[in-house]
Amino acid sequence: MYPVLLRRGVGAVNADLEILLYRNRLQLATADALYSDGDRYLPALAIVKNLKTFLPAVKNVLVLGAGLGSMVRVIRQNGFSPDFTLVENDKVVLKWAMEFLPDTDRIAPVCIDARVFLEKNTAKYDLIFIDIFNSRVVPDFVTTILFLSWCRDSLSTSGRVSFNYMINDKHDWEDVQHVFGTVFPGYHTLDLGINKVLIS
Repeated sequence: MYPVLLRRGVGAVNADLEILLYRNRLQLATADALYSDGDRYLPALAIVKNLKTFLPAVKNVLVLGAGLGSMVRVIRQNGFSPDFTLVENDKVVLKWAMEFLPDTDRIAPVCIDARVFLEKNTAKYDLIFIDIFNSRVVPDFVTTILFLSWCRDSLSTSGRVSFNYMINDKHDWEDVQHVFGTVFPGYHTLDLGINKVLIS
């Protein structure tokens, strides 16, 4: 079975964006990366499975890097219906996410850089999902103590942070673990091959 091209465009940040229909799920792709995979997006599936006992208490979720809303789809598919805030710096990606999600009630789309959003944010979230990429690379700012501290400060009292990271360099990965552990001691890691998901 081959993917069917539904939409092609140039984003404000990402070039060569495509929406594909593959095996009855929507995928958001660039020339060399898959940003979203419907309700089969592995990082979202792993997080939801790992936090299954925590999710009933989650009232709101902050998603940094919206894709096509895979985290929304996976959480809802598992029977949970919190409020979502989708933060995405590419207006085309965010527009497509809101267009293709089947139900946009209780979803607040915010087109802004995640750094700017967090620096000014005063709301508290029960779950934060960091899923920010430029192609297959996590931008450097995401793995700084400052950015991760803003995430920590945006958590509710018992809130959790989940961070999808793709390994391109072994030494960079070691540095990321050190920085994340400095801000979120006692975290654990889900191994998805070259993708690792860190959970506070």
